[in-house]
Amino acid sequence: MSHNVVKNVAPPAQGAFIPTHASNFGGGHGAHGRPSVSAKRRGPVVAMVGIPLLIAAALLMMVLFPWPCTAAVNGVTVESNVKTSVQDLVAQQDLRTRPGNLLAVDGSVLQEGGGESMHISVNGEYVGTEERMVHPGDVIEVTDGDNTMESFVEETQPIPATARIEGTGAIHRYTHTGQEGEHIVRTGSVSGKTVEVEVTKEPVQEVIERFNVDTGDDKVIALTFDDGPWDTYTQEILDILAANNALATFFTVGERIEGHEDTVRQAAETGHQICTHSWDHAAGDGHGVDLGRMKDEDRISEITRGQEKIAEVTGQETERVIRVPGGNFSEETASVLEPYVDSEIGWNIDTQDWQKPGAPSVLAQIMNAKPGNVILMHDGGGDRSQTVEALRTALPQLVAEGYRFITVDQLLEYVD
Repeated sequence: MSHNVVKNVAPPAQGAFIPTHASNFGGGHGAHGRPSVSAKRRGPVVAMVGIPLLIAAALLMMVLFPWPCTAAVNGVTVESNVKTSVQDLVAQQDLRTRPGNLLAVDGSVLQEGGGESMHISVNGEYVGTEERMVHPGDVIEVTDGDNTMESFVEETQPIPATARIEGTGAIHRYTHTGQEGEHIVRTGSVSGKTVEVEVTKEPVQEVIERFNVDTGDDKVIALTFDDGPWDTYTQEILDILAANNALATFFTVGERIEGHEDTVRQAAETGHQICTHSWDHAAGDGHGVDLGRMKDEDRISEITRGQEKIAEVTGQETERVIRVPGGNFSEETASVLEPYVDSEIGWNIDTQDWQKPGAPSVLAQIMNAKPGNVILMHDGGGDRSQTVEALRTALPQLVAEGYRFITVDQLLEYVD
């Protein structure tokens, strides 16, 4: 027979922890007095959730109640807060600054006051227009705005080769071929002005040498005729040349070949040299006498069209020997024509036949010729009966003195 024994146990103190079986209280201790797994995990979880909340709360406080700070604007202490931009703080001050000007690419003023409104630096560093928040202790300096340049486009462009003419004489020959250079240019989007920024490749200058031909003991003369072909006179001159076994060079005007193709073809087939004297003798902008007054493309067209017409009629290769209208062969014109020309031909004797001084005067000029000379006459451009008469007399006399009459190309062979 069993007996129940009852022991007197003192009640627990107020607030004391009364342990229970682990299965009934997950957050208590286990049978051996160690903390349960759940209790171990709870601490870090609470911490991970709490930290972001604290950060969010701090940020919210900063937004709602930004920290005050003190900065200096042009030496004056200004109270502000960290939520204020430097630009806004400056705008709140009564600063009497002047804006800069808007400049063209060449430095000229496009718009008064159209440049930077004011120049702002913080702690010695320029801040420009990019927003920058005020920091405690910032030293802000504000001065007049700088001039600003218009927007522009930069590109590489060629530098045309210039030409230099040296010496004196009837023959003007290209002796050094020029080469284009390159430079960077800047074109303003508002002004449209263009300025050179940098030369990246220096151009090489063309050189045209002027000289007379030394034929030594050979008594040869180059007869040249301009402004043809012409009705009657060109054919009469061809007949006189043939009678004296003489060759000549005809500097034709391209548009005048139309209707005289047979005459030009005959001259070429009998050994005469046919070269261009331009297409229409520099009509229009050239005032009928000077390619130098024309646009570059028009100068080139005057020569190339004349060359092409001769080649079309004669079937011969294009001549690169020319005579420009009026003998106006400037360095600028020489530079533009260089790709199409090897030599430009002047003269030693101008018979002045275009002024119609009388056949005796023209004859006297022809008879003044010396070996290697180039004589200027005209077979076109008007009445050339005086030229025909003088030539008919002069050639037999010069032949009797031992002279021969050759083309410009044949004269140049004494140089080569």
